[in-house]
Amino acid sequence: MKKFKKLLAGLLTGAMLLGSMSVSAFAEDTAAPKTPVFDTTKTTGSITIHKYTEGTATGTAASGKEDASQVPEGAVPIKDVGFTIYKVKDATKLADYYSTTPASLPAATDYYTGTGKNVQVNADVAALKVGNEVLTNADGVAEFTNLDLGLYLVVETTSPAIVTGPCDPFLISVPMTTDGDDWLYNVHVYPKNSTAVGGVSLVKTGKAGAALKGVTFVLQKKNGDSWTDITKKSTALGDNTGTVLNLVTNEAGKISVEDLSSGTYRFIEISVGADNKGYIMDGAATYEFKVEGNDVTYAGNTGTNITIPVTNDKPDMTKEVKNGNDWKQDADYSVGDKVPYRITVSVPANIKKLKKFALTDTPTNLKDDANSVKVTDKTGSTTIPATATATEDGNGFTIDFTPADLDSYAGQNIIVTYNAELLDTAVTTTVGNPNTATLEYSNKILPDTDDGYNPNKPGTPTTDKITDTAVVYTFQIQIEKKAEKADGTPLADVEFDLYKAVDAGTAGVATADEVKKAGLDSSKAWKKINETSLKTNTEGKVSQSGLKNGEYYLVETKTNAEYNLLKAPVKVTLNIAYTTTTKAEYNIDETGKTTLVKHEVEKTEFKNAGVASDGIQIQTVINKKGFTLPLTGGMGTVLFSVIGLALVLAGVVVITASRKKTAK
Repeated sequence: MKKFKKLLAGLLTGAMLLGSMSVSAFAEDTAAPKTPVFDTTKTTGSITIHKYTEGTATGTAASGKEDASQVPEGAVPIKDVGFTIYKVKDATKLADYYSTTPASLPAATDYYTGTGKNVQVNADVAALKVGNEVLTNADGVAEFTNLDLGLYLVVETTSPAIVTGPCDPFLISVPMTTDGDDWLYNVHVYPKNSTAVGGVSLVKTGKAGAALKGVTFVLQKKNGDSWTDITKKSTALGDNTGTVLNLVTNEAGKISVEDLSSGTYRFIEISVGADNKGYIMDGAATYEFKVEGNDVTYAGNTGTNITIPVTNDKPDMTKEVKNGNDWKQDADYSVGDKVPYRITVSVPANIKKLKKFALTDTPTNLKDDANSVKVTDKTGSTTIPATATATEDGNGFTIDFTPADLDSYAGQNIIVTYNAELLDTAVTTTVGNPNTATLEYSNKILPDTDDGYNPNKPGTPTTDKITDTAVVYTFQIQIEKKAEKADGTPLADVEFDLYKAVDAGTAGVATADEVKKAGLDSSKAWKKINETSLKTNTEGKVSQSGLKNGEYYLVETKTNAEYNLLKAPVKVTLNIAYTTTTKAEYNIDETGKTTLVKHEVEKTEFKNAGVASDGIQIQTVINKKGFTLPLTGGMGTVLFSVIGLALVLAGVVVITASRKKTAK
């Protein structure tokens, strides 16, 4: 009996010393021990584990009893936490454990090594495993019943992903007491777990680092060979049990996700957003990261909150026409001129993933020379293989690029140059003669195969377009032929030729005889502009269209009988200034396809024109009556004048001779 009393006293002491363990199951009790009543009829007991998160405040001290006050404020039960128990049998240590004056108390660390998920139970204890692992239910409760009396090592052997790490193993005596009033055969413990607070941020940027707002992603967690959509935060109750996650980028282009349980995750882009027109959505790219407790790992970097940078790109295009030594949105040319054009294309960084990247040129009153099309790098020194195919009407062309061939120029500009001829259908009005380039490209990148979980499926992606227009103007000289009278009587049926100085090598230059006859500067090369004679109508008017600004010379070749031809060519300086106002806007058709209209002619103003809206410059030419020997003009008039002079001289000779005879 004396030995049994000693055992009881030791049990009491040992049980009270459980509060000194490092685990959170018990708190230290310093109250003076009392002699409890021991029920000699009981030979078994139980251990009930209540598993909760840590909460926001500390609960009451552990007593071994079932007591809700021991659950900290804000704590929630954790489901599917697994526990395994081992009965301790070590005669020496147990003797000390249950002695009233222990030399050294056994501790839980005497029976295991390692920490967290790496705990290894000592071999001699592991062999004394009691039953199977028990998982906590939805209330966070795991029960071990019908246990022999003794000392048990409790080990957390399974932890759900939400748990940062398992609690340390701890010792439980069955029975036990902490208040000295009674022995507890059904022991309740409340070990706590810290839950995961893994967090990650995704930052979405576009051109020049601009933040992209309104881009939508999905978040998925790997589950074996499958993926599960994560739409809510994780809690102790499991994934998708907390508050709803915001997976749309904010003003800063950022998505922040917190409270993720341990595991492997991925972001997938599903919408570029209405505010990011023209950008290419990459729905094939996945951004995987791993959460382990508080740590997040992405692309080899680990931290408590990792930022995943995601960049969207979009192409750009600008079309220009040669204007003197510059490239501009507008220029003026003459009909038949070779008009140089330049198209600058910005190649997106992910060009090789695109299914379509095509450039089409559509001229109005112009004809493109498809054979002159040349594609180079931005320096113009390296030629890029590309084939220009004439469009169905034969006036424009299309280049259907192979995206992979442009990978070397990803994120750079390429240059497309070519020539076009201004046709005789060209208009002289402010409408001008536009030439529009269209770049059509895939606005989505879709996966090549379906893994069954990516919401973006293989297929033919939709496209967006960029259009840009350069306009060519051409003008008209209107000749108004009038008589030298007060009322400025118009002279009909007067004929002119129009000449312009050109390069000596220009096709169709006038011969030396033509130049001499016309009275033009023989030191220059000249080309007659009009194909047929410019003949005034009943209003004394005639015009020549399809002219660019510059100096021209009118040569009168025929006039009315009673009038003299002009003595010399008339210099006409065509100088119509033009101001083109363009607008840029996005258009969205009924299918949702987006078109960026970069430069569309909104308004054109002509200055120095007789008719401002029609690009017409008026040149008034006056003819005089009477005898005036022209320096240049029709040979008939010259011959007639010479004959007349000869007759006058002959008359003078006859009169002189007659006077001499009379005098004799």
